[in-house]
Amino acid sequence: MSSEIVDLEWVEANGLPPDWNGPVAREFIELRPQDLDRSIISHIEHVAHRVSARCAISSPTMVLSYGELWARTRCLADAIGTETTQGDIVGILMPICPMATVAMLACLAAGRTFVMLDVNYPSTWIQQVLREARPALIVGEDSLADVMNTDLPTVRCLFVPSGLPPPSAGWQPAAMTVDEAACVLFTSGSTGSPKGVVNSQRALLQRVAQAINSAHINVDDRLLTLASHCTIVGIRDLLTALTAGASVHLIDPSRAGAREILHALESERVTVLFGFPDLIRSLLACEDRHASADLRLVRLGGDATYWSDVDRLRTWLAPGASIQLIFAATEAPIMQWFVDESLRGESACVPIGYPIPGNHVAVVDEDDCAVQPGQVGELIVGGRYVALGVWVGGRFVADHGGLSGPPSDRRFRTGDLVRRRPDGMLEHLGRKDRQVKIRGTRIDLGEVEAALRRHPRVRDSAALVRSASHGSGLIVVAYASVLDAATGIIEELRQLTRSLPAVMYPARLYLIDRMPRLPNSKLDVRAMMALDQLNAATERAPVASPPTVAAAAECVAPTVARVWQQVLGRAVHRCDEDFFEAGGDSLAAITLTTQLEQLLGIELSLTLINEAPQFGKLCEALRSRRATHYVPFVLLKAGEDLPPLYLVHGAGGNVAELFQVARAVSYAGPVFGIQARGLARNESPHTTVEAMAADYVAQIRSRQPTGPYYLCGYSFGGLVAFEMALRLRRAGEDVGLLGLFDTLPSSITQPFPIWRASASERFRQRIRHAKSACIAEWSRLARATMHRAATRLNGDAVGFGAPKRTALPGFLKAAPASTVRVAASALIASARYRPQYYPGELILFIPADRDHDRPASETAWLRHAQVVSIFTTPGRHLTMLSGPNAASVAALLSRCLPDR
Repeated sequence: MSSEIVDLEWVEANGLPPDWNGPVAREFIELRPQDLDRSIISHIEHVAHRVSARCAISSPTMVLSYGELWARTRCLADAIGTETTQGDIVGILMPICPMATVAMLACLAAGRTFVMLDVNYPSTWIQQVLREARPALIVGEDSLADVMNTDLPTVRCLFVPSGLPPPSAGWQPAAMTVDEAACVLFTSGSTGSPKGVVNSQRALLQRVAQAINSAHINVDDRLLTLASHCTIVGIRDLLTALTAGASVHLIDPSRAGAREILHALESERVTVLFGFPDLIRSLLACEDRHASADLRLVRLGGDATYWSDVDRLRTWLAPGASIQLIFAATEAPIMQWFVDESLRGESACVPIGYPIPGNHVAVVDEDDCAVQPGQVGELIVGGRYVALGVWVGGRFVADHGGLSGPPSDRRFRTGDLVRRRPDGMLEHLGRKDRQVKIRGTRIDLGEVEAALRRHPRVRDSAALVRSASHGSGLIVVAYASVLDAATGIIEELRQLTRSLPAVMYPARLYLIDRMPRLPNSKLDVRAMMALDQLNAATERAPVASPPTVAAAAECVAPTVARVWQQVLGRAVHRCDEDFFEAGGDSLAAITLTTQLEQLLGIELSLTLINEAPQFGKLCEALRSRRATHYVPFVLLKAGEDLPPLYLVHGAGGNVAELFQVARAVSYAGPVFGIQARGLARNESPHTTVEAMAADYVAQIRSRQPTGPYYLCGYSFGGLVAFEMALRLRRAGEDVGLLGLFDTLPSSITQPFPIWRASASERFRQRIRHAKSACIAEWSRLARATMHRAATRLNGDAVGFGAPKRTALPGFLKAAPASTVRVAASALIASARYRPQYYPGELILFIPADRDHDRPASETAWLRHAQVVSIFTTPGRHLTMLSGPNAASVAALLSRCLPDR
């Protein structure tokens, strides 16, 4: 793998040791690299002899000193060694209690690999794990005897009594090297079957060393971990406390309430607390007092941590307390740092920190090549502390499940997307497996969740991708858990998501008391999907009556409400409810328009839903039938009483593809789209660019008698805008802006058969990309029909030899006849048009990703204008105005317009 490797030297070169910004002055016993060559049991035995009387582990029902812990470990280890043979795996099925820790240590002392089973997990999970792990023995408490004999009848069980027989004379811990398999930890299986990850003692000890050496944990510390002992986090925290000679208090967070946990923090005088961010948020929501001065450190991990979490913790913790963020996987420890608010960036998420000593960290693209700082890539971690492999079907399998490489330098592909900041820290941007494509745009659900969490009353959020009920692909569904479900909070949350691209707007947004989570704090995706299925069914239930609209529109309101619900799969509840914000997209808009035409018996403009997306306004527009005749201007964005910005349609005649750019422009004046004559079925389209320009100029001057005039056009529309500017300048008017979005002076620059083939491919690409526009399906149909029009044109009409007639492609057959006429006329008009000289500035917006068969438009325009200025935009010709590219184009366009 060719990738840049970042290791400890790189971190130290920046003057940042592992305890940077942490408790540097606190005394502790460092765990050195050579200490990682000793077994875990040798460390525990040494501590047990050194501080025998000190409390090692406690729970509400049991307290064990180090001496008692070691004695019980020896007894149980001897029993396990007697019941099993070398190479066997041992299951531990116990609640969170001191004896579960004894069983874990006993397996290591007996030289046996253990697998932890959480009694709080569903029985189906336990059964799945048993089928994969196939343990030779299960160790459990006496209290679980009935359960184990019933649910696990085929597995040999060893019940741990309150008093264990002493070990055999001369018993010694088994000789187990630190590079052998110590434990198998199974994932939650929230989205599939549980996966068993095999870790060595060396890998566990490195996590322990990192915790002790960075947090300076010593014998005076009292740790409380709110993680299940069947997770790597729970095992790490137990071994960290016992290796350092500290005390660890056990609470089962799935059974204990927030008040009980808060009480334990105070009564046990806890100094170090670990918790998942979601659980910590719940605790702080119930706390009305400050934390005890004993609590010197809060460690967070397992999920995204937000700066709002840090701010809340700072107000709760005593001055001088530290917050440590840990980023790791079951397969490998990866990053950590002590949070410093002065390094807060633009992201709502806290950076995940710096690489842990001993690791190699790389950020690579999809070709496994290193990305530059600031670019997004997948995080890969390598080194001898990466997991050994996976456990499948009762046996160990190396080099599987994202793990690869030799034992001395194993590699793990995390699937996490990160970006390196200038200060060297990494920002976590989401999961590769949480990235999906919706209407041609790749999105990350974590961004939706982060946007919702910016609200001060949101405790937790989750986003899912579900199939749209109207069959047009996928939609985003979001859930939020809030502190106070006050009136209007749903609308406030929707406003927060407006900072995201339109394709990421949640089609459905619900409030929920608490997110369903598994014991390891991960979202229970299956439970969320089941919940969403119920909510979607509720949304589809009919309402008694539609929202109240103007009296004149009441006659069509029931029909619109019924079709609205059929298309979107949810009822309309408010008069101002927006079709697109409620989950509608381009295909849904076409379906809605078609059904309304059939039911109401009227012809509707293709831009009607764009002009009136709110339920009430749509009903009024239908009642007045105002859209059945040619209306050149479509208001894309309202504004102040300033000269408007006019955006001229592309070859298809419709302004749908201009919608996103128009909405994103910061100019304070209104933005109008100019659509082509001929879209209404009773009118004929223009046949020349000159005729279009003359008509549009007359229409503009009737509503705006004097300049300045701000004109832009996309592709073919750029020719029309250019001709309009020429005519206005000849009339002595001021043209304040002439902008062309990737327009060529001549649309056909190659022999017709070659041009036709390349154009056909571009039209197919448009189909894939155009759904990112709010109503781009109409534009898609218009552009697609140009291929059909081209194959039917007489070659002499455009100056070429007659093309060979071809069969109509299947993807063109759905195009409306009116769109075909407009597209064909535009094709003929562009081929005939010969631009003159423009005595002013022409601004070209050129996409950075140039189509290989498309000439350089900036060179072609030099002889047609006095000044040619060029802006480079992201995307290609077919994508520059859609998806995330639209915002960039709008920002450049805004720079060309006056501030007021």
